[in-house]
Amino acid sequence: MAQILFEAMDAARLIPRSQVQFIQRDADKMTKNEQKYKITSTSMERLVSTSDILLLCVRPAQAEQAVSEMARFGASQKMIISVLAGVPIRFYQKHFGEKAQILRMMPNVASAVGEGMTIFGFSPHARADFRSAAQMLAAPLGPSMEVPETLFDAATGIAGSGPGFVFKLIQAMAIVAEKEGFTREQALRMASQVFIGAGRLVSKGENPADLMIQIATPGGTTEAGFNVMEKAESSKWFQETIEASIRKARFFADQY
Repeated sequence: MAQILFEAMDAARLIPRSQVQFIQRDADKMTKNEQKYKITSTSMERLVSTSDILLLCVRPAQAEQAVSEMARFGASQKMIISVLAGVPIRFYQKHFGEKAQILRMMPNVASAVGEGMTIFGFSPHARADFRSAAQMLAAPLGPSMEVPETLFDAATGIAGSGPGFVFKLIQAMAIVAEKEGFTREQALRMASQVFIGAGRLVSKGENPADLMIQIATPGGTTEAGFNVMEKAESSKWFQETIEASIRKARFFADQY
């Protein structure tokens, strides 16, 4: 995710590469990424001391070690953005203080093409300049939405993990298309565009329930498919899929 975020911000020319530096636990990967992205790798001490904004993109299991080290070098005075799933603001406040400038940001994989749904959750004392900077950095990723901390785990399960579930559905539609004689390329192009078009209609304010009524001509092809979906309770199992993801996000949050 760190690479996706950097590539989007770099493409939008938001921050000169000369003002970006990073650190990774794996020294070999750090060297390769320094060469690949033409940005400077450094130590944690220098990264914290010379930066205004710190972007934390480690795995949740690595949070304790990374945050403790950041705090030791003065990160409590910086603007901190975390993309860690399930790690609540109270965890960062424990290390950086109650008044720390913290943003939980949950992008998703579609951010790589500027079509992500980025979720924001700011700490209570987040200043206006931090909010503006965060919005600017996230703009190339796609639309964003600020939610309270109480809804962040649910947003993680829906917006963060959601693309994975859509990929499953696209794959299923493409498999049927291939069985009918389309090439793999044609099948994926057709299936992906179906989801793009349907999503854009809803994002522009159309009601999904109204759209379903419009498209389902009595005795027609869409109605035939709807009948199978209702019999299989597909809406119920899809909701259960998302709820499972939300439960996992809440489980992670409970660990902190």
